[in-house]
Amino acid sequence: MPSSPWLPLCLCLLALFASPSPATVPGQVFFHLRLSVDEGLPAETLVGDLSAGLPAGASHPGGFFLSEAGGDSALLSDFHVRTDTGLIRTARPLDREKRARYSFAAATLRGEVVQVEISVEDVNDHAPRFPSPEATLDASELSPLGSVFRIPAAQDPDAGPFSVQGYSLLPWEEGGGDDEGPFFQLSYSIPSEALDLVLLRRLDREKVETHRLLIEAWDAGSPRLSGRLRVQIHVLDENDNAPAFGQSEYRVRVREDLAVGSSLCQLLATDPDSGANGEVRYSLSSRQGDSSAASFFAVEEDTGLLRLKRGLDRESRPSHRVAVEARDGGAHPEIATALVALEVLDVNDNVPEIHVLFLTESGDSVSEGAKIGDYVARLSVSDADDAENVSLSLQGGEGAFSLRPSSAGVFFLCVEGPLDREKRPSYELLLSAVDSGLPPLSATLPLPMRVSDLNDEAPAFAQALFRASVSEAASPGTVVLRLSAHDADEPGSRNAEVRYALEEPASRLFRLDPVSGALSTRAALDREAHHQAVELRVWATDRGEPPLSGSCLVRLRL
Repeated sequence: MPSSPWLPLCLCLLALFASPSPATVPGQVFFHLRLSVDEGLPAETLVGDLSAGLPAGASHPGGFFLSEAGGDSALLSDFHVRTDTGLIRTARPLDREKRARYSFAAATLRGEVVQVEISVEDVNDHAPRFPSPEATLDASELSPLGSVFRIPAAQDPDAGPFSVQGYSLLPWEEGGGDDEGPFFQLSYSIPSEALDLVLLRRLDREKVETHRLLIEAWDAGSPRLSGRLRVQIHVLDENDNAPAFGQSEYRVRVREDLAVGSSLCQLLATDPDSGANGEVRYSLSSRQGDSSAASFFAVEEDTGLLRLKRGLDRESRPSHRVAVEARDGGAHPEIATALVALEVLDVNDNVPEIHVLFLTESGDSVSEGAKIGDYVARLSVSDADDAENVSLSLQGGEGAFSLRPSSAGVFFLCVEGPLDREKRPSYELLLSAVDSGLPPLSATLPLPMRVSDLNDEAPAFAQALFRASVSEAASPGTVVLRLSAHDADEPGSRNAEVRYALEEPASRLFRLDPVSGALSTRAALDREAHHQAVELRVWATDRGEPPLSGSCLVRLRL
């Protein structure tokens, strides 16, 4: 059987592709061809020509024989190689991240072998990408400055400058910082498996519960590609705030007849902390306010409603000061205190009282010689409710007395008309005090007023002339006549006590008893010597100061 002209070439290629090194195959000439093509270019993009690997001017009659000819060959899946012309074109867009290099050999019938290497050049066809588009972190609001919070870095399958080259913090449209600057800054290195968020400012959950950051990872392509990560940092609460009342002091006005159990004041304290740290409980403070507050008042632990525990009495205690504590539920609770100042309003539950102070030596009497306008007594009214609004009136006296106001609640009882004990020895006065409450309450006080005597009445005999007769033979001591004078001054007083006396020289013949007024003979009488009659003047004198006197004539017939 004659030999085929292709047999020597096939044996040569078999030896070439089976040998560990092309240089071990004798009689063969090897050439190298290095080609490159950008990834992502469309199919049928020209990559190169196998002929470019042969010496200049060399021909390749019969075309090229490839070292890869199977249907599952990656080379033939990604490239179209024209064995007749040697032109190499892409069969589809290439992906460097899947396969970056291809190598094969092409031989001619002359035994020339071209070793071909095709490099797929990277293009910036991948943007940096974080493992997740969002990340959530927790940070205590007591975290010290410089605290680090780690998040995964972005990845980019591209190589070189097309890989991740840096990160930036961008504003997030849903939130933002303030004029004091950012709370965090980025710290990273290239390449890096993680990023660090470094705390620059103190966190305060009560001002900002969640900080929202937008981190952008970028490469150095042109145009530059980037990927973004939304980061939410939840600030964990710490008990760093004390409860706060809406006002440091509450002022309440309450009637003294308010029923026990009634509500007095609604206190409210708020704590911006969360959870147990922000739960507020109320109680009465024993360190401030009145020491007796707990016996009068109680506060509801959950609501802060202050209630009356015991009846009030403005007259015994017109005001109260109650201290209420607000305590949060933290492990180390914070406490705030507010004062409640209660003013007890008066209710007309007390009748007025009338007080009398006599200004005369004799007490409840007035001299009949008192002048109009003279003060008799100082009167004052008091009311445990409100003494300034109590009126005082006078009844009785028939115009002999009147009231003159002096100052608040003080009056003077004065003489308003002439007094004459002999005409009217006493008066029954009635004082009435009325308050201004609703309904008004009143009190009365009887005030008997006695008119004391003044020695303004002289003793008076019933007649100016008395007539009597006596025998000249009457023995000494014979009672001739009994005289009596009346004094209208107060009976039993010295002003009405009368003493009798004879005007001289009648005492030589007669004797007058100074107390009884009995006129008797003192010596023997002589009718012829006295012309048959004797005329005597008798004086009656009271014992007042000064004494007053009255007289009468006694004509005796002998």
